[in-house]
Amino acid sequence: MTRNRILLGAAGAAILALLLTALLLRGHRSAGEPAAGGVQEGTLSGPAPEGAASGPLAGGEGTSTGGEAAAAGAAAEEAATPAVTAPVSGAGGAAFSGEQNRREVTLFFQESSSDALGPERRKIFLTASSADQAKQIVQELINGPQDKELLATLPAQTRLRGLYFDRAGTAYVDLSDDLVALHPGGSDEEIATIFSIVDSLTYNLPEIKRVHFLINGEERDTLKAHLDLRRDYRQDLSIVDMDRRQGG
Repeated sequence: MTRNRILLGAAGAAILALLLTALLLRGHRSAGEPAAGGVQEGTLSGPAPEGAASGPLAGGEGTSTGGEAAAAGAAAEEAATPAVTAPVSGAGGAAFSGEQNRREVTLFFQESSSDALGPERRKIFLTASSADQAKQIVQELINGPQDKELLATLPAQTRLRGLYFDRAGTAYVDLSDDLVALHPGGSDEEIATIFSIVDSLTYNLPEIKRVHFLINGEERDTLKAHLDLRRDYRQDLSIVDMDRRQGG
């Protein structure tokens, strides 16, 4: 009996040990498995495998690659498109280069052999504004003739202070007082000065019907005791020798 009890006790102890071992093994396996719903969909629980994209999953990698390809394509297209060079602009906003967009005008200076005015051709920029062209004409008159048989009609120190039109076709020419201070005087010389400007403007710019003179922005009674500057002047080609050979 004693022997049987010992055997039964040993067998029970062995069975109990096996049961404890099974329970321990089951507990280890349960601890290593993730709980249901414990890992969020689309999120890696460990380091990303080599070669995997670091961006979002479920199509995120494809979106990033497509954006990079589109940017690269746009850059290539931009590089292949030739640059457009803007035109060079001059006075009045008109674009010109070299002899392009120039026009020929006829200026009137005093002849050295008579009291008549003689024509001389000159080129100015063909700007969109008639006032700009008028300014160029007056400035060319101040610069003086290129033909040696013609004489200047304005002192070289004269400055054009401004020039503008009114709706009636009157051009207001504002000159510095150097014109008065340095003018030689005399009726013939004053006529030559006034009508070299009047005829040069009205002959080349038909929209100008009359010319009114200002000195330093103000009206003046006479140029130098002879010609009245309070009135408007119209074109008078009767004092111009149009048959003279035009230089330039």
